[in-house]
Amino acid sequence: MPPLWKVRRELTRLGQQLRACFEPLYEPARQRRHDRAFEEGFPQVEGVVEAGHKVAIVLIYQPKVIPASLLLMLDHLVSHGYAPLVISNALLTDSAHAALAPRVWRIVERPNVGYDFGGYRDGIRLLWRWLLVPDSLLILNDSIWFPMIRDADLIPRLEASKADLSGTILRDGGKGAFLESYCYHIPASTFRHPAFRAYWRDLKLTANKYKVIRRGERAHSVALTQAGLTVAPVYSNRAFREALDGQGDDFLRTMLRHAAFTEANMAADCDAVLRAPDGPGWRALALAHVDRTLARSNFYRHYPVGAVRLLSYPILKKSKDEVARHWRSAYLGAVEEGALPAPPGPILSELRALSLPVTRPTK
Repeated sequence: MPPLWKVRRELTRLGQQLRACFEPLYEPARQRRHDRAFEEGFPQVEGVVEAGHKVAIVLIYQPKVIPASLLLMLDHLVSHGYAPLVISNALLTDSAHAALAPRVWRIVERPNVGYDFGGYRDGIRLLWRWLLVPDSLLILNDSIWFPMIRDADLIPRLEASKADLSGTILRDGGKGAFLESYCYHIPASTFRHPAFRAYWRDLKLTANKYKVIRRGERAHSVALTQAGLTVAPVYSNRAFREALDGQGDDFLRTMLRHAAFTEANMAADCDAVLRAPDGPGWRALALAHVDRTLARSNFYRHYPVGAVRLLSYPILKKSKDEVARHWRSAYLGAVEEGALPAPPGPILSELRALSLPVTRPTK
């Protein structure tokens, strides 16, 4: 029998699919109303940061209190020369405006239509309206903690990418590989490209989260790839595996001890490796386990110690899903035992508050 969290996930997906049968009856009218409101102008607050050649669209949903970790992320963006354009999917309080203003260029408050991709779309359309073509455009959202490490080099690596669209992780969706959507880097040449403009101009907004993923996260990368543009990640399973070859057995044991799994067979596989005695064959056993994991999934969600110490992977997801819960628990456990450096104070406090310990699944 599948674990309960998988059953709940599939039931939720089924409900979304049933709703999708009726959504074409009202979603186009909702988008037209939203676009009329966009043309009339959403509420805006000017920040202190001056606009320059680099802009970061930061999508947030924080209707109550702005978390300290979000302010840390904005400070990090500014330190790399970016002018944050905050797109809020909710009205913000006066105290939120006061906290954000010193760290941003502008704040725009919009209805939560289309979730993240609806906000991204409005941010991009605002840049079009203001006749701005950034040399470097970052798009991020507040579903992640970033930067998890103090000297994170993600932004310079994105800027150095030769790809037309770059991000952190490239996933294979079966119908075309796509970048995970919480972080994009877009150079000016892509921002001007007809395929990029057409995708965002024609994007159909939806309140169905599964359709957001298909039309947004998946379709974005696919549309640009089909137009001949290149899409590339900064991090990959291949780079992780190559870096792992240079590590000793002690490192491998530490990494596996702090691994995260939601599937009982993979957890049992890892535990069997850890129970195996040292010797000439242990390393091959451990690497074979890693290879089996990487054939099915991405390195960062299973091996936080390796992700940070080998590739300086600087992101942790806040999602409530089972994968993220196990990943956070393993990450925090590694920090508490000294296997990973502690993240900046604001993130560590939020991580401790959110990360209840979870146990590895058993058969």
